[in-house]
Amino acid sequence: MPLTPADVHNVVFKKPPIGKRGYDEDEVDAFLDVVEAELARLIEENNDLRASGGSNARDDRPESAPMTVAAPAPPPQTNPQIREDEAIRASRMLALATETAERHVNEAKAQADQMVTSAKTNSERMLTEARTKSEQMVTEAKQRADAMLGDARTRADTMEREARAKAAALQQDAERKHVEAMGSIEEKRASLERKVDELRTFEREYRTRLRSYLESHLRDLDSRGSAEPTSGRQNQHVSA
Repeated sequence: MPLTPADVHNVVFKKPPIGKRGYDEDEVDAFLDVVEAELARLIEENNDLRASGGSNARDDRPESAPMTVAAPAPPPQTNPQIREDEAIRASRMLALATETAERHVNEAKAQADQMVTSAKTNSERMLTEARTKSEQMVTEAKQRADAMLGDARTRADTMEREARAKAAALQQDAERKHVEAMGSIEEKRASLERKVDELRTFEREYRTRLRSYLESHLRDLDSRGSAEPTSGRQNQHVSA
């Protein structure tokens, strides 16, 4: 497929990804402008040479019948060797320009493919690293959660044992105090019972003594009362 100036003008290169190297866009555009202008000039020059060669070939043909209208003056004659050299040089320059453009296009395509491959490789590597890091983070989080759960369970067990030990100690202390209090109460009750018995004994003894005392006084009074009337009658008989 021949390369035309329009092809050179309309060619579009993909921009490299961020962080990747590539050709300078302004320099590539400037070079393509130069190639486009040179290619257009060579094509125009080639067309002019072909046109001048065709007119010379028509001049070499035998003349036809005379015409009433005069033909325009033919262009100045040029040396066929010079025209051939110029055509060869134009063809070579056109081929060189085409080859240069195709080489740049191929290099740009190769670089673009390389950049795409590198981008895919980097993307896959980053994705793999992200997955690995994510899995590692999840594993570490699970390990920390398990460690925290184990620590919490250990603390809960320790607190439960301590609470049970404290409860048992409190119960034992309460039982000891209860026993001591009951012992003290029993001792006080026994002491009070002894005192009550002593008071009851004292009461019985006091009543017995009081009864004996009262009975003795009553007997004395009775004896005195019975003696006084007899002495009185004796005094009356004496006075008479």
